[in-house]
Amino acid sequence: MATQQQFRDFLSDIEPSATTKSDASPRHTELRDFLAADAEFKEHHVQTFLSGSYKRDTAIRPRILNGTVARPDVDIIVVTDYTLEDDPKDVIDAVFEAVQRLKNKRTSYTVIRRQARSIGVETTTVDMDVVPIIAPEGMEETLYIANRKYESTSEKWLVTNPPGHTAWTVEMNRNSGGRFKPLVKLMKWWRRENPTISKRPKGFVIECIIAQCFNAEEADYERLFLGALDAIVSKYEPYITARIPPQIADPSVPENYVTSGLTFDAFEGFYNKVKTHAEIGEKIRTETDPDEELKLWRKIFGDRFPAAGGSTKADGLLQEAASVSPFTFPDRPVVPKKPAGFA
Repeated sequence: MATQQQFRDFLSDIEPSATTKSDASPRHTELRDFLAADAEFKEHHVQTFLSGSYKRDTAIRPRILNGTVARPDVDIIVVTDYTLEDDPKDVIDAVFEAVQRLKNKRTSYTVIRRQARSIGVETTTVDMDVVPIIAPEGMEETLYIANRKYESTSEKWLVTNPPGHTAWTVEMNRNSGGRFKPLVKLMKWWRRENPTISKRPKGFVIECIIAQCFNAEEADYERLFLGALDAIVSKYEPYITARIPPQIADPSVPENYVTSGLTFDAFEGFYNKVKTHAEIGEKIRTETDPDEELKLWRKIFGDRFPAAGGSTKADGLLQEAASVSPFTFPDRPVVPKKPAGFA
């Protein structure tokens, strides 16, 4: 059995470094401040906040590509005073032009581009998605994201809830005694080490899958991770048999599905990888030779998974958790009173 210390060391290793975080902070702060002060855009600017895995603390260290550390990704939500009557193309154009004005002043901004629902920004130290949204009735009510590539009127503005995603992740982690975020990071690293052709599902979809497939009361890293693999195999087997992707509700916008853009082929590739590694997990459970067990763990997590050192053998505790009730997806949007990360 792998020690708890091995997993702690591994989680520390796959955590974004202090340098990665320090590289991201000045750029996103600069961009947010610029949007608030820009002579042309400020009349539409309400406020900004961070979103995505960077904000939710579920990000893992950037990839190393050709010997170079890839830039981290940061999502910036820009709340504007536009309305449902405005054309999303015009809204995204307005944000694009504002960021373009910043790019003209800073050599560190290398590429900006219009995307379906955001502006992609590449800099020398960090990549950012700048996402305009509107809050017609205030931040505690329904929020909408601009969809530049709409094909019908109903697709122009789509219901969204980035603050709710952050609040949901915090609640998931709290209600599981701090087990949810570490497990998500382990799963994201596993996903990176074991890609399929489509490399999906990604990001928040992984978080939602884990939310449905982990034991919130399990206090041992090994059993927590391997149990999640087993649960994924069991829960989604009927979908594989029926050859359809699962419909997983967005935890903060229940009428939406986080898997709406996921094809069956993409999900099947993911499922088959999980099933293969769940079978490796069965071998791990019965392996008594530490060296052979390490080889099996490295088939799952890659060569960064550490060998056992001088640390104390696991006593089964991830961390003490008070009585925890199983967590389920809410039946209504989760919205904090004031979204964290507001400027």
